[in-house]
Amino acid sequence: KITSPSRGTIKIKGRLASLLEVGTGFHPELTGRENIFLNGSINGLSFKEISNKLDEIVAFAEIEKFLDTPVKRFSTGMYVKLGFAVAAHLDPDILVVDEVLAVGDASFRKKAIDKMEDVSSGKGRTVIFVSHNMLSIKNLCSRAILMEQGKIIYDSTTENTINQYMKRSLIDLNKKNLFNNKLRSGAG
Repeated sequence: KITSPSRGTIKIKGRLASLLEVGTGFHPELTGRENIFLNGSINGLSFKEISNKLDEIVAFAEIEKFLDTPVKRFSTGMYVKLGFAVAAHLDPDILVVDEVLAVGDASFRKKAIDKMEDVSSGKGRTVIFVSHNMLSIKNLCSRAILMEQGKIIYDSTTENTINQYMKRSLIDLNKKNLFNNKLRSGAG
């Protein structure tokens, strides 16, 4: 409900939280604390629910010193940490996470992956992890879907989907190399 889809529809039953882009849902002039409350309320939490989770969110994001600083002064890594911390602590039924976690340092990425595993191990909860990082997908996902231009083109086990992705990537690379070789040789 923060960024409009380019097309298509989705029907959701339950609470959805997402971290798809650095800073989505944050107001740059507001402080980290104010943005936690803003983002939490946008995602359907009451003031009391957010207040009860505030310390846990702040500790997870590792931004205690900067909590009352406007987020426009945050580094990209701090922005991502805060955004992920808020999204992950909303107790979502579905958590959608994009590759933005690549911005954080190694210890934060591990903590974020552990949190995603914790969210997904809860009863009836799902984490949708959107990535091109095959190692992260392999380590985190029990099922994978390959999409191209917004359409599902392959849906299987993680291992099978990764193999399909690698095969398609290799074919695309070979086509590109063939095209570049033709251009260099002056052929059509």
